[in-house]
Amino acid sequence: MASKESAFLSYVHSFRGLAILIIVFGHAVAAATIGARGVFDESYLLVMISEVFYHDSTIYFAIISGLLFSSVLKPKGFKRFYVSKLKFIIVPYIFLTLIFTFLRIRFKSQEGFFENFWFYLSTTFRNLIYGKANFVMWYIPVLVFLYLVTPVLDWLQNKSNFTKGLFLLVVLMPLVISRIQMAHEYVLKLETMLYFTGAYAFGMWLGSDINETLGKFKAYKFQILAIAILSTLSLFYLYNNQLDYFGKVSLKESLFYVQKLCFTVLILLVFKKFEYRQIKWLNVVARDSFAIYFLHGFILFSSLSLFKSVLLFNEIEPLNIISGTVLLLVYSVGLSLLTVYLSRKIFKRYSRFLVGA
Repeated sequence: MASKESAFLSYVHSFRGLAILIIVFGHAVAAATIGARGVFDESYLLVMISEVFYHDSTIYFAIISGLLFSSVLKPKGFKRFYVSKLKFIIVPYIFLTLIFTFLRIRFKSQEGFFENFWFYLSTTFRNLIYGKANFVMWYIPVLVFLYLVTPVLDWLQNKSNFTKGLFLLVVLMPLVISRIQMAHEYVLKLETMLYFTGAYAFGMWLGSDINETLGKFKAYKFQILAIAILSTLSLFYLYNNQLDYFGKVSLKESLFYVQKLCFTVLILLVFKKFEYRQIKWLNVVARDSFAIYFLHGFILFSSLSLFKSVLLFNEIEPLNIISGTVLLLVYSVGLSLLTVYLSRKIFKRYSRFLVGA
């Protein structure tokens, strides 16, 4: 059935555009809050609201990746799948890691150039392995892991009823195996890899027969909406009461997983309803979504000082943070798209090797 769905899925493309905007929005809230208050405090109501709706939005990217594998990429074969990921994800990741690491290294003197150069190379290597050239890069090692286990997941999904049962367990795994934050640490946590593997597997299942599956979900849309609302209210309760772990399981991460899967289905149902009337500008954002992901984190925090006049206008709080968030969102997405445009003009088809678009 996947081959029948191998045509361009416009509503999935729109979802990818929305997903990257949600991710950038969450980071813009964090940047604006830090710029205005000097600290990121989850007990602050504005931050709490943002976290409840934004946190773990990278799950959307994992689901989309799995969905597109089953519905579009699988019929083309694994060789083409891996070559395309190497060329258009890994190569720009390496290039931008080199750039971002260089910008963070300070060469103190000409005499110490070689010593600093080797320090730069060693730091770059560590940043590549752990995804630490910029705070958003942590997801790329996770994504590489997802690509590596794709053949195993595909085998589980299609081999037999027993392996399909194991595949279902993989989808449910994030309910009891919680993501561990890796954005600011030089670590790779297996728990985080497995957490996103569940979302990726859900996307693979969804994409294996997306029209039929969404048709079945449509019949239960109100139940799915109810679960999404209940999980969201439960997250507010946990945040407000500073609750999280039950043993080794993060209740927040389990609820975020349920919430994001429900949101995914609901968003896809809405976009599919208007399948032939997609928002044009959202398609532009979707087309360059990986480039925006790569670039926006550096742009956000390196440009934060430009928005001081708004963010430090504390007399109107929280409007200063809200206004700053909107400005930072538009600015970072706009400048990312401008960077992609200039890269295409200068480097033509080689642009995808540099910025991912």
